[in-house]
Amino acid sequence: MGQNKHYLFNEIIWISIGLIGLLLFGYAIGNPWLLFSLGLVIYIFWHLRQLTRLVHWLSNNQLDMPPDAGGLWGEVFRHLYRIQRHNRHRQEKLMVVLNRYKESTEALPDATIILGGNWEIEWFNSKCETYFGLKKKKDVGQSLTNLIRSPILLDFIENHSCEKKDGVEKVKDTLEIPSPDNKKILSIRLIPYGHKFLLIARDVTSIQKLKTIRQDFVANVSHELRTPLTVLSGYLETLEDHLHDEPVYASSIQLMQQQSNRMCHIVEDLLLLSTIESNEKHTLKKEFIDMNALIMMLKKEALVLSNGKHNIELENSDLKWLKGDNNELQSAFSNLISNAIRYTPEGGDISIRWYLNENEKGCFEVQDNGDGIAQHHVERLTERFYRVDVGRSRDKGGTGLGLAIVKHVVAHHHGQLIISSEVGKGSVFRCEFPKKMLKKG
Repeated sequence: MGQNKHYLFNEIIWISIGLIGLLLFGYAIGNPWLLFSLGLVIYIFWHLRQLTRLVHWLSNNQLDMPPDAGGLWGEVFRHLYRIQRHNRHRQEKLMVVLNRYKESTEALPDATIILGGNWEIEWFNSKCETYFGLKKKKDVGQSLTNLIRSPILLDFIENHSCEKKDGVEKVKDTLEIPSPDNKKILSIRLIPYGHKFLLIARDVTSIQKLKTIRQDFVANVSHELRTPLTVLSGYLETLEDHLHDEPVYASSIQLMQQQSNRMCHIVEDLLLLSTIESNEKHTLKKEFIDMNALIMMLKKEALVLSNGKHNIELENSDLKWLKGDNNELQSAFSNLISNAIRYTPEGGDISIRWYLNENEKGCFEVQDNGDGIAQHHVERLTERFYRVDVGRSRDKGGTGLGLAIVKHVVAHHHGQLIISSEVGKGSVFRCEFPKKMLKKG
């Protein structure tokens, strides 16, 4: 800064000396203003000349050495040259980082697309050509929704747009859709950053095949077990009728019948879970269920199951309709209520609620004041056959599949199962359903 002032001071001194000299010389020859004007013209012409050289240098190649110039113009050329070299060096470093990013992204097994705020494609790796049939020469700059015409993907994107706009509704993180050629199953993940989106697509065809094989195996085995268990239960009932007066045999037959009934419950739950999982691949039935009627029916069932051993309260609201499958929802809600009755001591309180929460979500909630569940168990409660206390679950007749069924049913209805519990104080099981699945009476 001090050196710039020095050059400016020198420039002013030399201009002043030159103009004063021209004025004095002009007085000597009798026409001072003519020489003064001539001097100004020459000075302005010199500056215009330097500006022209600067424009020429900038427009051709900034990496060339700047033109020789003295005074302030020499400083201008020198500083611009230094700035240009610094910027070029930064660009080169950025290009190296960008090339490394592109190379690493190309090496990924997943398809990756960078999308603008209006879903226009800014860049994608070579896997996208295989998964989506995109072409870099013609598809960059195009809208993704115009190139991949999938209603499910459009709905997925629109939900992310709503989330970006108001920040209230949490949307699904992933989506599974068939590839355009229907040869693969792709798991789509959309990650917002800044004003852009990163779309990642993974081939999960083999995983889906394994899941299908597992579901088919469970369904087939359950069907095969149902018939022999039915026959076994029938013969045990016959034996119980004939040998009820024989204490030695009666207790053994009663124990066998209990275990046979337990096996039947497990098979029924496995079949139900398999049916729900297979239904998740299809569009949900578009019928509105009268929740007031369903809740009243669930309370009657709860009173019968409790047999007067618990205080069961019902809290309903004016939120009347929920869109979904009546059989699936009834099964899920019944599981929550039967669990509360099963694991709440006699004389305990059970509350059944259906209401609209502050986020305008429909909530079915079952609360009890039973023993409660330790926090490290809560996260695993929806796993199949997971039990907090194996011995207690067997004594109570639990199969370990009830909460897994509830989780799948709620997810099938675009909802979420939320569990909160505290040891010694009880538990709360809440099913939350989004606004689009609701209708007031």
